[in-house]
Amino acid sequence: MRVVVLLIAVTCTSWFWDDGQVLARSICVSRLAQEVNQIRQQALVPTTRLGVYAQTVTEPPLTLIDRDGGSAFIPASNQKILTSAVGLSVLGGNYRIATSLMTELPVQGGEVQGNLWVIGRGDPTLTSDGGLKHLVRQLRLKGIRKIHGSIHLLNKLPSTPLGQGWEPQDLHEYYAAPTSGFTLDENSHYWTVTPTRRGQPVQFRWDFPHLVQGWRVENQAITSPPNGSYTLTTSRPTEKVIRITGTMPENSAPELGGVAIPDPEAYFRERLLAELQAQGIEILHLDSVGKSPEPSVLLAQHLSPPLTEILATINKDSNNLHAEQLLRILATTVNPVPPDTYTVGMGIIRQFLVDRGIDTTGLVIADGSGLSRYNLVTPKMVVAVLQIMAKNSLFRNSLAIAGRDGTLKRRFLRTILADNLRAKTGTITSASALSGYVRSQGLGEIVFSIMINHTNQSTPSMRRVIDRITLLLAHLQRC
Repeated sequence: MRVVVLLIAVTCTSWFWDDGQVLARSICVSRLAQEVNQIRQQALVPTTRLGVYAQTVTEPPLTLIDRDGGSAFIPASNQKILTSAVGLSVLGGNYRIATSLMTELPVQGGEVQGNLWVIGRGDPTLTSDGGLKHLVRQLRLKGIRKIHGSIHLLNKLPSTPLGQGWEPQDLHEYYAAPTSGFTLDENSHYWTVTPTRRGQPVQFRWDFPHLVQGWRVENQAITSPPNGSYTLTTSRPTEKVIRITGTMPENSAPELGGVAIPDPEAYFRERLLAELQAQGIEILHLDSVGKSPEPSVLLAQHLSPPLTEILATINKDSNNLHAEQLLRILATTVNPVPPDTYTVGMGIIRQFLVDRGIDTTGLVIADGSGLSRYNLVTPKMVVAVLQIMAKNSLFRNSLAIAGRDGTLKRRFLRTILADNLRAKTGTITSASALSGYVRSQGLGEIVFSIMINHTNQSTPSMRRVIDRITLLLAHLQRC
């Protein structure tokens, strides 16, 4: 691809063009606000709100641009920056989440005399074919073959399962899976839809058919001609029914998606029973019988990966469930079993900011993931948190790297930002954001937050604006 370099007679500014698109500029700090305003006027409709705040990572920091940086914006998944930064600061990178099997009485002759208790603390990484299987295998290795009681689930993470203000149309989707102390398989079932021949139904396939017992699929979607209309939609009209409608062109790539499990605790119990039976352990009373004292004898335990790995899933992959679980797990540092970990967790995040002198005027915390439109954060707040975490390599390593991984894997390719920018993306309808760290040509490392709200423009349009501004930051010179 041919690149033409055009020099403009403006001090310390050079323009680089590629097929008519501005890729990058070398620019003086004194011109940054003017250039950002020009991008905004050229690419965004007048009603759109744009916030940009950037500082050098120095002591004291030098503010490079403050365009509406103190105003409140819907942050989308940039909310995860607050959740993950506070989670890491409070819990530490080596923190692991335990899921335990316990009973009330000592084991005798390979038989559990009491009930089998599951202590759920909200491990978002636990899977049916991984951690759950490992728990039951530990029982077998102890010679346990029979349980005289029933199964009791003890939830150590009592919580409102959804974020405040989550949209009804999102609630069946995997990215809005409900939280629970008994999270298994990310509280979702994943699927793949593939076109067949025009006029014929699309092909629907569960990724793990053995985990979807009792589910029914209503496949009403049709394969359309090549390059035809793409209107494929999914819904969950009742608890264990997934309905597919619309059209999918014959030459379309497979569509990947997932549906939220409506009752995580029931699903956990169902899979535990299936695994006990598969490993030859008999439960004499499948239904809980009355109340019993809480357990004191540990039978088996599974630990999650360290928090650093969970943070990478939160920030690199923008996993909502992991962020929501972390918000609630934070609450257990105040009270082992708080009345509602959701509310307490949000309070811990707010107090963290206040304790570090961050102005929380305008702050609204409605969830840990950013799926809620009730969240309000200023770009200044986000930059302040990123400044606090700037020397924390565990936090920085959790962010996506431009052109390499996570939600930035295919973004900023073949630009100065590839392998340079570490940031968190954020996108919901009419809102987009990018915040993180970038090394500039002449000012060293810069910490920044860019947010777009209240627009009817497409996500790609918003991202192009954010990308152009981020490229400007990378090409800043002192002049």
